[in-house]
Amino acid sequence: SATFFDDVVAAASSSAPPPPDTPPPPALFELALASPTPLGATLALLGGFAIAKAVVYWRVQFITAAMIGRHVPPTARRVLEYGVGAGKNLYYYPKTVGMVVGVDPDAKEDLLIQVSVASAVPFVAKAQPNEDPTGQPDASIDAVVTTGALGKSADPAKIIAEAGRILKPGAPLVFCEDMSFGKGKVLDALTSSDAARAFERPEYDDGWATLPLSPVAIGVAVRKRDGDAGNGGGAA
Repeated sequence: SATFFDDVVAAASSSAPPPPDTPPPPALFELALASPTPLGATLALLGGFAIAKAVVYWRVQFITAAMIGRHVPPTARRVLEYGVGAGKNLYYYPKTVGMVVGVDPDAKEDLLIQVSVASAVPFVAKAQPNEDPTGQPDASIDAVVTTGALGKSADPAKIIAEAGRILKPGAPLVFCEDMSFGKGKVLDALTSSDAARAFERPEYDDGWATLPLSPVAIGVAVRKRDGDAGNGGGAA
C-alpha cells in the first residue's frame, strides 16, 4: 500500500527526466500502428518497449538514490549491500557512513576500490554468492541495501534471513528490486516467508510493484526489536 516513503518515490519519479528525445508512450504505439508492414509494426513496438524499459530504469535509479539517502542513517558505522555490481550505489550513501560491505558473486575488487575512492565512501568487497553467509556478527549492521540480488536469486528468503541475522534491531532493509520476467517471488519472500518474521511489515509502493511489464519492488523493512522478533510479518 502507499506508505510513508511515497513522497520519496513520487518526488523522484516526477523529477527524473527521461532520456533525451524519448517520445511519450502514446507516440510509441502510434508509431507501431502507422508502420506499413507487420515487420515494421513489430520492430516499432519492440523499440517502444525498449524505450519504456529504459525510462523505468533511469527513474528507478533516482528513486534508489533517494531511498538510500533517506533510510541509511548518516551515523551508520557499517552497511551491507547485496548485488553491489559496479558500485554505482556508493555515490548515493551519506559521506559519513563508516564502511559499506559489498556482496556480489561478480564483484571486481579493483574497479570497486576506484569507485570507493571517487565516491569518498569506504568500501570492502566480498566476492561470493549472495545467498552465502556474510561472516558479519549478529546484530552488527546498521542498514542492508539490496538492488537486484533478490530478483536474481533462486532463494531470496536466504538473503532476507541473513539480513535479519546481521541487522541491528530497528535497522532498515532497503530494497529496489526488478520483478519483471517472473521475479514476483521477491515480494513473497519479503512478506510471507519464515525469514520475513524477523522484520516489521514491509512498506512498499503498490504502483511500482504492479507496473505493467516492468514491476519493481521499492520499499523498506525494519528489523524487529528483540522482544518482537517472534511475531509474524505480513504483506503491506
